[in-house]
Order: sequence, then structure tokens, then C-alpha cells
Amino acid sequence: MRSGAIRSVVAVGSLLWSIGCLSTIAGHRILACEPSPGYSHWTVMSAVLESLLAAGHEVVCTAVHPATDRLAAHPNYTHVDMSSSLAGGLLQTARDVKYAHVMRIFRSNAFMVGQATARAQRVCEYISDMPEMQGILNGRGGEREFDAVVMESLHSECMSALPDRLGLPAVYVVPSPTVNWMPVATGAPDHPSYLGALLADRPTPATFGHRLANALVYAHTALVRWYNDGGRDRRWPEHRHTMLFVNTHHSIEPARPVGPNVLEIGGIHLNRPLEPLPGDLSDVLDKSNEFGVIVFTFGSLVAMDTLPANVLKAFKIVFSQLPQTIIWKYENDHMPDKPENVMLYKWLPQRAILQHPNVKLFISHGGMSGIYETVSAGVPVLGMPLFYDQPRNIQNLVDLGMALSMEINNLTRTTLYEAINRLIKDQSFSENAKRVSSLFRDRPMTPSESVVYWVEYLIRHGTEANIRPLSADSSWTSHFMLDICVALATALLILWFLKRAIAHAVFNKSIPSAVK
Repeated sequence: MRSGAIRSVVAVGSLLWSIGCLSTIAGHRILACEPSPGYSHWTVMSAVLESLLAAGHEVVCTAVHPATDRLAAHPNYTHVDMSSSLAGGLLQTARDVKYAHVMRIFRSNAFMVGQATARAQRVCEYISDMPEMQGILNGRGGEREFDAVVMESLHSECMSALPDRLGLPAVYVVPSPTVNWMPVATGAPDHPSYLGALLADRPTPATFGHRLANALVYAHTALVRWYNDGGRDRRWPEHRHTMLFVNTHHSIEPARPVGPNVLEIGGIHLNRPLEPLPGDLSDVLDKSNEFGVIVFTFGSLVAMDTLPANVLKAFKIVFSQLPQTIIWKYENDHMPDKPENVMLYKWLPQRAILQHPNVKLFISHGGMSGIYETVSAGVPVLGMPLFYDQPRNIQNLVDLGMALSMEINNLTRTTLYEAINRLIKDQSFSENAKRVSSLFRDRPMTPSESVVYWVEYLIRHGTEANIRPLSADSSWTSHFMLDICVALATALLILWFLKRAIAHAVFNKSIPSAVK
């Protein structure tokens, strides 16, 4: 095909796309809510909403973060900012926070789950009192009703009150792997004997010790959530027509038994167009020497310049000994003793950088967005997990043979240098990364297409959608068959007593009276 014909086809395609985007006729009206201050949470939720808008639906979203450029430019999108009115900084966005402060927040599983649940309840109260939400709940404003609710649960059952009051199908967007202490919505037959708890270090317990530790984390987090969420004193509505869109994919996470109400959308944010590299970054990547480039970032939450001084010193000394160019996300304008091969940037177009063929290694904390970006690019990883789901995220890649994991507080110059060189020189890591990338990208439908289909499916069928597993209605005693075990143990005990009693009676009867 000649270049003129190609340009004509592209022009027609662009025109049709523009007409579709400018259309104000929405198929369904979706109410969305994303109150999490974590930017990575908004990355997943905004990608879900962009998918629904691209399919011709209308979205009204209450969120802490500002709308993405793609959302803000769409005529069928309405953004309700809920950050500025929250007293005490309840939902202030969290970006570039000091390392020590972050580690205090995530210092223990019980503290983290308890804090998240308590905070979620305050959010629920705030949302229900918002004038905009009051208008929706009371049917004011003259606008047509909503058809579905898309939200993040924030680890509390209280969020189910919103779709229940509106009588709408609900979709929970989970930006992390499946949250084991929130089983009501999924009804999935999770079991700590073979499924790693979200906050456990290993996604797959292999030994007795692993299973024991996993069961303790599983029970502990579930109990803390239950206690802080009201326990027996508060019963949240059980939404019958509910789906979960979970930010996982079986190419990375161990496969788990789930019902049709759980949809894997891992990497949905990768459906966005690849942003171009800035000129200076493009030059650094294109002109790097034959040894290539190492990318080093801990994402948007932790400010790299607040890491412990000894850790920063170890990084700088080791980087100065490497032949590679280091692209380092660093929030301060000045770094003392900066090695000559280190390039500092306050912000990185991470996905675009990782797609560059000269990138040899990604040093990461293991956030889910970065995990999928590096898996999609087929780049080996040196993981330094900090908190929450990051240890199991990195361990998944270690189990797949494309990563090594280090504890940031225990690293030394020697161990760091050896790990980096092993990942770059041992070609098995790169080969495994490309193999996993191929599995990750091989899908019958894109995550965006799946999201649109299942939201429309819920709207079409409502309570008739038979997607909720029966396990969702079983108690934990019946799930673990404790009632059957107790019944069998009781029956065996009764039989044992009966046998002893009969034997005793027969024995006494068989003894002659003279002997007695």
C-alpha cells in the first residue's frame, strides 16, 4: 500500500475516533468512587474508568486524585474532587513521603489492617454526607439514575452500603492481589494451606513452616479486620450481584480457584498509549554504551532522598563501580557525591523507559504497576520490597526465575554488587523475563475489553447474574469443615465409650460368681 493510501486510512481512523470521543450519547451511567490516597490505586481505577468511557458509557467519579488527562478530556466524564474538604488530611494524596514515615505506618500487619479499616469507615461516613452524594442518594438533580457502581472497598464492608442503598450492581476494583481478609465479596475458596495471604512473604507456602506462618498471618489479619470493622455489632449489607476486578494475572500470580465474579485485570493501565520519552532521557538511553542502562526507582510513594544514609551511600558506591548508566528517580535537586554514571530525574516515564532495548535491569520496590510494566517489557528485576504486597510481588518474580530479592536494611556493598552483576551477566534471568512477558501478553481479550463486557453483563442481568459462588455464603467453620470434624470426633468418641462399656459389661458377666 502506498504512503498516500496509508495516510488516508489513518486520517479516516482518526476522524472516527474523534467522533466517538466527542459523542455525548452514553450507553450506561456509572457511579465511581476511589477514595484511596495511594497514586497506584488511582492508576488502576482511572484505567478502568477510561475503558468504560471508550465504550460509550458515562462516568461520574468521586476521587482524591485529580482526573487523568484522558478522563478530563472526555465529555462523558464528571469528576468530583473529595480531597480538599476532608478534615485533618484524612485523604490527602500520598506521594514522595519520607521513608521513615512510611515504614512507621506499615510497621506491622495488625497496625496496617486496623488503620486501613478504621480509615475506611471514616471515609464511608464522609462520602454519605457529601452534598453531591446526598443528591445522588435522594434522587435530586433531575438527572437519570445510575446503572452500576464501581469502587474500591478500602478493606471495609461499609463501602457495600452505597450500592446496596441504590440497589445497583457493584464492582470492586482491587489494585493489589486478592485481599484475603475480605472474603465476603469474592466468596473464593481461599485456603491458607496453599494460597499465600496478601501480607505473607511467600505467595505459595511450600513447607510446614511456611504453611504455619501463612495460616497465622491469614487468621490474624482476618481477625483484626473483623474486630475493627464492627464485628458482631455491625452487619454490612451482603451485595448479591457483586464482582471484583483484581489487579493480578495468572502468568505472575499463582493460579487460584475463583468464581466468575472475580476478573483478573492485571496490567490494565498498559492499554493506554505509550507516552513518548523526553528528549534528554531519549538521548541517555539511545547513547548509552554497550553495557546498557539500569533503572532505579521506588515508585511514587517513597521519596528516595529520605532513605537511610548508609543505604544511600551503599547505592552510590556500588553504582560508581558499574559500567552501566544508572537512571535514578531522585526527588532532590542535588545529590552529594553523585557518581558520574548516575543520571537523576524527579519523575520518570517508567513504562516507556523499560520498553527501551538498552535497559538491562530494573531495581524496584515491587509495586504492582511497576511489576506489570517490567514484565510486559521482559526486563529482569532486582527487588527491594518495603511493605504491604511488595514482598510477595517480588517473590513471584523470583519464583519465575526473572528476579532476585534483597532486604534494603540488610544489604551491603558486596551483596548489592554481586546481585546486580548476576542479574545482568546470567542470561537465564533475561530469558525467563522474556518468557513470562510472552505469557503475560497472550490473552483472548484485553483487560479493558473484559472490564467493559462484565460491567455491561452485570447491568444487563442484575440479580439474575449467577456469578456468586456458594462458598460466599458459608461460614468459616463450614469452609474449613470444622463442624464435620467435630461431629466425626464426637461420634468416634461415643463409639469408643460404647465399646468400652460393652466390653466392661461382657467381662463382668463372664466372671463366675465364686471368683467375684
